Amino acid sequence: MAILNSLLEEIRKLQENRESGVLVLKKQDQRVSIFYREGVVQAASFNLDTHRIGAYLIREEFLPEADVPRVLADARKEKILFGEAAVRRKYLDAPELAEIVRRQTIDLLKHAFKNSFALESFTRGLRSFYCSANINVAYVLLELSRSNTIPFESASGTIIALRGGEDLSGVPWYPKELCVLGELSRSTTFSELMESTGIDEPALNRILGVLDRLGILETVGNAPAGDITIPAETAGKTAVIKKSSFPFERLVPMVTNAVFGEKLEVVNNPSSFISEQFKTLKVRIREDSENPTRVITVSSPDQQDGKSLVSSNLALTLSMESGRRTVIVDCDLRNPTLNRYLGVASEPGLIQYLSNGNMSPYCFMRRVGNLFFLTSGGTSENPIELLSLRKMKQLIEALKLDFDTVILDAPPFSPIADARIIAGLSDGLLMVIRCGRSSYSSIVNAFKIMDRSKLLGVVFNDVKPMLFNTYYNRGYYNYGGDGRYINAGNRKSRVSPKNYLEP
Repeated sequence: MAILNSLLEEIRKLQENRESGVLVLKKQDQRVSIFYREGVVQAASFNLDTHRIGAYLIREEFLPEADVPRVLADARKEKILFGEAAVRRKYLDAPELAEIVRRQTIDLLKHAFKNSFALESFTRGLRSFYCSANINVAYVLLELSRSNTIPFESASGTIIALRGGEDLSGVPWYPKELCVLGELSRSTTFSELMESTGIDEPALNRILGVLDRLGILETVGNAPAGDITIPAETAGKTAVIKKSSFPFERLVPMVTNAVFGEKLEVVNNPSSFISEQFKTLKVRIREDSENPTRVITVSSPDQQDGKSLVSSNLALTLSMESGRRTVIVDCDLRNPTLNRYLGVASEPGLIQYLSNGNMSPYCFMRRVGNLFFLTSGGTSENPIELLSLRKMKQLIEALKLDFDTVILDAPPFSPIADARIIAGLSDGLLMVIRCGRSSYSSIVNAFKIMDRSKLLGVVFNDVKPMLFNTYYNRGYYNYGGDGRYINAGNRKSRVSPKNYLEP
């Protein structure tokens, strides 16, 4: 226990002092090196083969074992890390590598804690990584708490609440954990918590056990028969008053290791001509201040017209406006791309929300900076049936209550009907037409079947620039991926690692 506490204190101290360098932990012939940048863990390495990046890529079926020597040779030749060489050879995307790096780092930290590694040294310095884990102390504590399987125990009538003040958004909560945290923003009892979340008793006890070990849970007395009464000394400490019952900024997980796509111009080059066009588009959308358009569907006549890239850049532009909340939802359940552009994992997302019981949509939501987002959650074999659910309509109505602008990234109008369903849930429609690519027949067909009363305008993509904008890359925007809608998704969907809530 003393070694565990000393390791935690050292990690916490390095974060508080915003140190950069390498922390080495040792036990006999085993060494774990933890790389820091301004107090945040960027990566970790092990002197044995069991936790090498290559081993993870093989286990996750990104990389055939027979190809390891070839990737290793590339890495040595280019003087880059193994993971970056694998990305360059297109075995996986950068966001997928970032998730692997984070998982490897957490596994090594847990290995060091479990086996009582001792502090050996800390050497100051700075090292850059192609993809970083970006792990803070709160995340380490959460993973250590999840590793402890002792459940929470309390009487059924005990009032349970969250301790006030903590910002809990800096770690990647599981949806069920977020569901419980959201309900605990007001005091409640175990039995009422089980009823409101729909989570079974064993899983709920495990979640509460994790929260209790983190020190963010408190019991505030017993509930009398009937309604819960909150003691005066705790009133105002646990309740969060908002338009909805969910405390967004405090709980919605902030993705700290996102790998933005190079074509997200408003992030990568905010002063460019392209970025200015998105700012202009934002102003044009906002011109009708008396009847503001709250829910905007972005679609296109055909695939590969650039609608997802336009919707992502527009959503990021809107999110940069102070005091306004923006959320983007990837409604393309056949060929989703939002997760690739934002550089995040595809799950959890819209499919998981639509497929679950009474859990709130915010349990499946994340954010990058000030942009809240709901990815697709993967691909679906029955997207029309999912998008037609009453729960999808309820989702849009719920988002309208808490966000100033909701962007729905829809599939194209041709050759499928999904976009018509999504456009029917919105207040306005933006059509993206790609010059030299969108066919005349697809454009005519899209305008025939859309509700033209909702049309906000047309965004021309891949337009030849005027002479004074010669630095604008004409071929810069494209739809991304193969965009095939008959048998969508040409890459294998990989299962997320098993967590402590699964049997």
